[in-house]
Amino acid sequence: MEWTDHAIVLGVRRHGETSVVAEVMTRDRGRHFGLVRSGRSRAMQPVLQPGNVVEVTWRARLEEHLGDFRVEPVRLRAGQLMETATSVYGVQALASLLRLLPER
Repeated sequence: MEWTDHAIVLGVRRHGETSVVAEVMTRDRGRHFGLVRSGRSRAMQPVLQPGNVVEVTWRARLEEHLGDFRVEPVRLRAGQLMETATSVYGVQALASLLRLLPER
């Protein structure tokens, strides 16, 4: 199974030595998790900041599996969101509220 969609990065957490599990919110699929291989590399860390808009391609054998994300940057606005304390608070509040939604 495979799909591609634009998404907003909500957060990431470590998985092993080089990978991360990314949490994104997509328009068509809702809140979704996926494994990003080499997500802790210097090239991927700026892309996987909360608030960035990315294009994700999710691929797994079955729909119930975690699956892999292939991530391409669309609009990197995390730096703009971190300029003021109010916008940082807003991103954190929205991400915490979105985590209350069920996955997929």
